[in-house]
Amino acid sequence: MSDQTRQIDVLVVDDSAVNRKFAERILKDEYSVLTADSGRRALELLESYEPKLILLDFRMPEMDGAETMAKIRANPAWEKIPVVILTADSAPETEKEFFEMGAADFIVKPFVPMTVKSRIGRMIELYGLRVELEEKLEEKSRLLEKVSLSSILAIANTIDAKDAYTSGHSVRVAKCSEEIAKRLGWSEEEVRNIYHIGLLHDIGKIGVPDSILNKPSRLSDEEFAQIKKHPMIGGEILKNIRMIPGVADGALYHHEKYNGKGYPFGLAGEEIPYCARIIAIADAYDAMTSNRIYRAKLPDMSVVAEFERCAGTQFDPHLAHVFVGMLNEGFYLPPETKREGDDAVNEQWNIVDDNSALLNRILLEYGSGKNALDSLTGLHNRGYGEKAIEQLLSEAHKGALMIMDLDNFKNVNDTYGHLMGDKVLRLLAAALSANVEDKDVLCRLGGDEFVAFLTDDTDREKLIGRVNLIMEAFAASLREIEFENLTHISAGIALCPADGKNFSMLYSNADKALYYVKKNGKNSCSFYSSDAGTTVVRKPDTDLDHIRQMLEGSMDEGRGLFKVPYEEFPNLYSYLSRCVKRKGQMVQTILFTLGSENQDYLDNSVCEEAMSTLEVAAAYSLRMVDVGSRYSSLQYIVILVDTNIENGRMVADRVVNQFYKIYAGAGVTLSYDIQTMVVSS
Repeated sequence: MSDQTRQIDVLVVDDSAVNRKFAERILKDEYSVLTADSGRRALELLESYEPKLILLDFRMPEMDGAETMAKIRANPAWEKIPVVILTADSAPETEKEFFEMGAADFIVKPFVPMTVKSRIGRMIELYGLRVELEEKLEEKSRLLEKVSLSSILAIANTIDAKDAYTSGHSVRVAKCSEEIAKRLGWSEEEVRNIYHIGLLHDIGKIGVPDSILNKPSRLSDEEFAQIKKHPMIGGEILKNIRMIPGVADGALYHHEKYNGKGYPFGLAGEEIPYCARIIAIADAYDAMTSNRIYRAKLPDMSVVAEFERCAGTQFDPHLAHVFVGMLNEGFYLPPETKREGDDAVNEQWNIVDDNSALLNRILLEYGSGKNALDSLTGLHNRGYGEKAIEQLLSEAHKGALMIMDLDNFKNVNDTYGHLMGDKVLRLLAAALSANVEDKDVLCRLGGDEFVAFLTDDTDREKLIGRVNLIMEAFAASLREIEFENLTHISAGIALCPADGKNFSMLYSNADKALYYVKKNGKNSCSFYSSDAGTTVVRKPDTDLDHIRQMLEGSMDEGRGLFKVPYEEFPNLYSYLSRCVKRKGQMVQTILFTLGSENQDYLDNSVCEEAMSTLEVAAAYSLRMVDVGSRYSSLQYIVILVDTNIENGRMVADRVVNQFYKIYAGAGVTLSYDIQTMVVSS
């Protein structure tokens, strides 16, 4: 409903005043009713009112029911309103005619009040359900569009990251193609579509080795043959993508020339898809106006002259003429061009994340693991990192190899779930990226382990400062999401050449230094030392502070109940029973048990998912002084301190309600038994 229209329940259209008044009297107690004495008047009222249902007389003078119905169905704003025909003719052939016109139902005159009310009630209920379903589908479509755009941007960024000499190329080609489409008078949807085609036109470069893409000197014939494969690779990758019409054509044909002398197929003229002809112009424009390793960008007049010269040979002559007109009118894209909103999209949807299934598939199938990025964090993967570090070492670079991981990271996944764990890993990756230099190598080894080679940096004081900056940046990120002290960073450092001259030796010694940190308080960094074990570097603190940090490292982070392994649970139970005996406090013990609605057992995967959900429900429903532990694969035991039986049941019910609220599966039940702790005298 637009801002100008008002909602009513029923519009009654009948040329008989008696029929209109009778229908209004039947319905007015339950529905808001508006009446019209002709089809023409009904159409006028529909400009201001949006009914949930129209009762339409079939036999009327001037504009009859059939003509009125046709006009209603021809208007996009009204076409979905259900129409019930009012008729005195109940013949089967007439009934068939009504439904063929698009009627939802018909009511035979003279009216039977009960029949009218029943049918109208059913129709209005269906109308409400349809509107609700459409709203849900619209919301789902918006979500899918966000996910799709997220994947598109992730892939475009990944492509540009491979080629150091054309950074931002895909975005500029997309923007230029978009401007050409606007000049051609395309619709908003078509303009958006050509923009996405431009973003993905070079996706085939995923399959071209970085050594060729980034070669600073002239390519050999064999290397150029490799480059020329990228349209075919791109077309293959995108051939099954339906959400962007023509996207495979843009990738496959953008190097074809209008005179038939392009590649990969030598198509000519209008054999080349129109979108690919636009991309070809935008691609050439960016090449001419960007500095490359082998030449400087062309002056503006030379760019115009080149497009005029190549119209009809390399480029579609009409499109070239349109584009030259744009250039003469001052069209220009600076090297840092971004489309308005791209940064917001990147930030909002975290483009390289679990939404980017398309990106993951492409990297897996075409990246061959050689130069692919880690799909979760956007950093280089282990294979790339090792090779890049070995290359620096072979060139006699000194430096520091640093291994970092997160303290008690398993507890993060177990307590808050893997989505939170993934978010924490991305925050660490961002903190690392912000505090390394272009000459350094940074990669994710896997899990929560990251490696950085700080090139030509062996000064210990400076390295300590850099580690502290990373730790502070990471801690600040956790504070922003209100999970301060959820986890910390531990790091081990080995120096080259003192601690090793190849990746394997440096990694081994840095790992030993990291192990030393883990055994001596965590949340710090350590340098490997061959003659004195390892030297730990920690912010100044007292021995007692260090002990406190060690103890707190094994504790819950202060959110919800205190969760412990079951091996420790009996000791806590024994300790609390002493408190009960001494102070007379009431302590309740609750045993939560998972079950199945339809069978006698739960599958292991279902059981683990449900138990993890139960742990989260308990963590958010109970107090910091309460204690919880897994008792078995199906049972979770909790101790409530200083609580009577009534409050204990309230707390248990709160856990159960929270479980059902957040559990995503079906068919799982959760019950509990509660008992007051009794201590023998």
